[in-house]
Amino acid sequence: MPNIRKIKSFSDNDDSQNQIQRDRKMRENRKRSNDKYQNIKNKQLCKIKLAKYIVNDLKNYGPGNLLHVYALSTITGKSIRIWRSKDSLCETIDDPTNQRSTKDFIDVEYHKQSNLTGHWTLLNNIDPINVELDLNACLFAVIAAQSGESTDDLRNNTIDFLTNNSKRLIDQIDKFLSSNNNAKQLMIGGARYIGTSPRAAGIILDRSQNVLCHDCRALGHPRGHASDRFATGPEDSVENYSRTTHSRKSGFLSRTDQNNVAHLVLSHAKARRAMEELNTGATSIAVELSRRDLQTNHFILPRMKEFYNGTADSEELNTNCVIIVLRHHIGKYRDPDADVFVHTFYPKHYC
Repeated sequence: MPNIRKIKSFSDNDDSQNQIQRDRKMRENRKRSNDKYQNIKNKQLCKIKLAKYIVNDLKNYGPGNLLHVYALSTITGKSIRIWRSKDSLCETIDDPTNQRSTKDFIDVEYHKQSNLTGHWTLLNNIDPINVELDLNACLFAVIAAQSGESTDDLRNNTIDFLTNNSKRLIDQIDKFLSSNNNAKQLMIGGARYIGTSPRAAGIILDRSQNVLCHDCRALGHPRGHASDRFATGPEDSVENYSRTTHSRKSGFLSRTDQNNVAHLVLSHAKARRAMEELNTGATSIAVELSRRDLQTNHFILPRMKEFYNGTADSEELNTNCVIIVLRHHIGKYRDPDADVFVHTFYPKHYC
């Protein structure tokens, strides 16, 4: 007669082993499911961070790219045709909510360069005229020239649009990443000093003010050499800088004067060569330019004053040369696409 207890024991052991296998399989399935969810979650977080970066970079005068073109199509209500050259249409960006005729196009031409950054122009590689150019504003300038809106308004409206439509921006990032396969590019353009506006030079100076640069201990202080009676920071005007250091400092008579001269200096061949040296390993280069060096289109250097302990210590003097010290922003050493860092920039009477 069979041993009922043994049979039952074998049966129980078999059931137990089956249960263990089922539990193991359930745990493995749950882990795969959790890993998949975590992977999706991490990818989504990366897209959210990228969306925030795109908006913040634009606020900080970063260059325009393809994602901005989508927003600009909605803002202007026009289709935007992107060309590689006059006879090579790359793609047409058209917001589906646009009510105007599809024949109402804006044409932009994108020029790829050796680095990741390119340049936006009108057709035939023509830069727009009679349009105020800020730093890295070539895309907005080209759109402004064809839409009747200002460069500033287009940039600010794009920032507002992307901020208020973050989900749409994330969806566009998702589509771009999934369809890229190296066949398309983000078409980043404009990260350079274009050299058409003193205002752009002023942005370079402001972004260097009161911040550290690569491999240096002293804060950038170019504005410490321009008169500004409303400035409050210890190095934000020549009055305050001379008072803070209890020493003699030279200064332009206004920030406007300083911006005008900075524009010429940053556009000059000597400054360009200095930037090339910075991009090949140098960490700090001082460039001196004389009055003669800067006599472009009959430009006359503005006058200057000497200041001591917070007050003017001289009458108005001729500016006979200027000194600019160029360096790298922190984290941008050997990055040829980064804006140059102006550690200091001042006029001199005796050269």
